[in-house]
Amino acid sequence: MVHIKQVELSHFKSFGGTTKVPILPGFTVVSGPNGSGKSNILDALLFCLGLASSKGMRADRLPDLVNHNKSTKGASEAIVTVTFDLRDEDDAPAPEIKVVDINEARAEATPRLPNDWVVTRRLRVNAQGGYTSNYAINGEACNLAELHEQLNALRIYPEGYNVVLQGDVTSIISMHGKERREIIDELAGVAAFDRKIDRAKDTLDEVKEKVEKCNIVAAELVVQRDKLSQDRIKAEKYQRLRAEFQQKSVEEVVLKWQNLQKKQTN
Repeated sequence: MVHIKQVELSHFKSFGGTTKVPILPGFTVVSGPNGSGKSNILDALLFCLGLASSKGMRADRLPDLVNHNKSTKGASEAIVTVTFDLRDEDDAPAPEIKVVDINEARAEATPRLPNDWVVTRRLRVNAQGGYTSNYAINGEACNLAELHEQLNALRIYPEGYNVVLQGDVTSIISMHGKERREIIDELAGVAAFDRKIDRAKDTLDEVKEKVEKCNIVAAELVVQRDKLSQDRIKAEKYQRLRAEFQQKSVEEVVLKWQNLQKKQTN
């Protein structure tokens, strides 16, 4: 079973320094008082995997996600790294219960194993307030589309329910049966095929529309071709008659000259 092994945050929201949050196989709980930054860990996960916009991470703009407290001396970038464990469930070690202090975890690195899959997102803010956002998979630069393509193979979707946020449980309980069925289809992977079918239908509609336009253009070209064909026939007839006229004119001049020669001889 693929699971997240570690989330590393650097200057992200309330995390002013670098914090490594290990997530062990089984059931992991992050507890703490209100305002301690528990939800920011989920926001960091959404941020790193490109699963939500800034609004979904409770920020007006992406630069607002960068921590700018005094201890970090105005850090201009936020970095989040998520490490996945791709081993099968049978190969994974037995779950254990362990209490992890986030403050102690800041300097403790989790070793990377061959089955680890690491995604990193770096958000850099310049002095003018602009920003750049870059993704990397196992240290190799990639774009968001390439990242989502690989996440789809792990059945992790931006519009899915891999991450259940605050209020989602209440919303699921109170929603209609049809909406709840859509969630079940999403979790079962059926919705992914439905999206592919919808995209295929949209592509087919676009192709049909282009074919209709091409047929209209082709019909107009046929009309123009027939008209030009008639014009070609007229042009060829004109050239033939003109050549005959010029030939007759030459013959007429020759005959007049011969007549004048005969008159002079007589």
